[in-house]
Amino acid sequence: MRVLAVSDKVNRFLYSPQVKKIVGDVDLIISCGDLPCYYLDYLVSTLGKPLCYICGNHDHYEEPRKFVHDMGSVHKFKETSFNYNKACNFGGKNLDEKSVNLKGMIISGLEGSFLYNKGEHQYSESQMRRKIRRITPSLLLNKITQGRYLDILVTHAAPRGIHDKDDLPHRGFQAYIDFIKRFRPKYLLHGHVHIYDNSTERITEYLGTTVINCYDYRIIELKV
Repeated sequence: MRVLAVSDKVNRFLYSPQVKKIVGDVDLIISCGDLPCYYLDYLVSTLGKPLCYICGNHDHYEEPRKFVHDMGSVHKFKETSFNYNKACNFGGKNLDEKSVNLKGMIISGLEGSFLYNKGEHQYSESQMRRKIRRITPSLLLNKITQGRYLDILVTHAAPRGIHDKDDLPHRGFQAYIDFIKRFRPKYLLHGHVHIYDNSTERITEYLGTTVINCYDYRIIELKV
């Protein structure tokens, strides 16, 4: 499966008629959070591919926000709404605490970042562990019916000690490390940690799971 994974930044080259030339043919779009719906909707409508997403710590459900849209050297404010909602009807499928099968891949998601100012989509370790417990029955059913728990876990924050930082807003979850140990997904795709240096590590192998920081965008060939 060839996936366009996006996170945290509206890329002006993808948000343009050049997107098909840059991206090529993909099977699926995955958003790891902190992106406005107008951008995701553009990718879906232009590429004609399905979208799965989770929310980041700067996302909001059906609440208007102003975003700075980078138009070259000019920054313009655009009034918009994420229009994310639990019913998943804005143009994508919300993966949070869900397990879906797309093109033979089992994909699950866990939204949000580490708790730092009690904002929306922020969780403590214990809260994230409760989210994982709620999704566990679906994963166990996958194991019984399909021989594996899942193939891809989509998160916003990183696992603790892998691609994360020490400050609270960017701290990773130890719960994700324990998730990997128990459920052994083939891939964990996350965002949240911005990358400004091309030498920064983006891909880490941990116990058979390939952890990928999808900041801005990545085109990934996923194989199971």
